[in-house]
Amino acid sequence: MKEQKNITEQIAKILDSHYIVPIESIPNIDLYMDQVTTFIENALADCKRNKIDKILTKTMINNYAKAKILPPPIKKKYTKNHIMLLIMIYHLKSILSIADISRLLKPVTEELTKNAKSPILERIYSDFVKLQQQNEKNMNMILDNSYMANVTPLLECHQYENEMIQNIIVVLQLVIQSNTEKRIAEKILDAHFAIKKVSSK
Repeated sequence: MKEQKNITEQIAKILDSHYIVPIESIPNIDLYMDQVTTFIENALADCKRNKIDKILTKTMINNYAKAKILPPPIKKKYTKNHIMLLIMIYHLKSILSIADISRLLKPVTEELTKNAKSPILERIYSDFVKLQQQNEKNMNMILDNSYMANVTPLLECHQYENEMIQNIIVVLQLVIQSNTEKRIAEKILDAHFAIKKVSSK
């Protein structure tokens, strides 16, 4: 019973980590690549499994641009739209391949290429954050033994006239849930199942 309580407390501590980046905390000014990597490294620091891990590098950004899941920078600067995409890509890539992420986000990047001020990405990112927050609440309710299977999910509260947006939100919701469970599993493995060093003798 005591061991169960320890694991429950451990999971609750993980859920208290600050890895959700509200849209209001993303800079409204355009940033150079170094500033983008610094911002995201700080914003998603709690997502690191090990302190030496890198959340985002210049090479990653260039590769995402080559894969066309990130629009090119404007005069070597990255906008709020770029940062929102990079944060979602970070969460998506632990579950989906780059090819799948490209397919998922293609309608968004194409829209942004046509109209940089299109509200479509802010709308998706806003719901992405809400889904993360709801997922944390659901996990906490499971820990408190008060979770109800018939809780109305966020998606049922929204009526999207655009099927493409609906599909993106559904995929994001599934990835968020999988990502949280994967992180919890990794933390428990790291804490309770230490890697044994093989003797050289």
